[in-house]
Amino acid sequence: MVVALLLMGRIVWCELGDYTPWTPDAWSSHTSQHLFDPYTVTHLLHGIGFLWISGWILPKLSVDWRLFLVITAEAAWEVIENTSWVIQKYRENTASLDYFGDSVLNSFGDVLACAVGFGVAVKLGWWRSVILFASIEILLLVWIRDSLLLNILMLLFPIEAIERWQTIR
Repeated sequence: MVVALLLMGRIVWCELGDYTPWTPDAWSSHTSQHLFDPYTVTHLLHGIGFLWISGWILPKLSVDWRLFLVITAEAAWEVIENTSWVIQKYRENTASLDYFGDSVLNSFGDVLACAVGFGVAVKLGWWRSVILFASIEILLLVWIRDSLLLNILMLLFPIEAIERWQTIR
């Protein structure tokens, strides 16, 4: 993933001169440029969701192998997410008007968060991870007016009223 992103011309770290590992503002130019940002939390949800999906599709595969497949899928998504086509879709269909892709370290942090989400869901089990997933979705909606499920909806089926609500500050 790292090599692919570098070959695609992705920057390694924030070019704005701020080298802190975390940026708390989901609506700044620093989003997707640091190791972690508010959207990192959605990647925890990727891990939880991928545990559910992998358990449903590959129930006999060991958790270790499913984790390997989940990390591979998440890394592939990070490459796809940083293609010009997907970046443009985010800019057209979501409130991310100034989104220009992730830094390499942000993509790495997202994959790490996915792996952590997977591990947490393994420890919590099905029902507690469903409660965690729903709680995080609600927290994100209140905090940054976005969430994993809302992001997917807006990317695939943009709704103007939601986009207006997301841009209220």
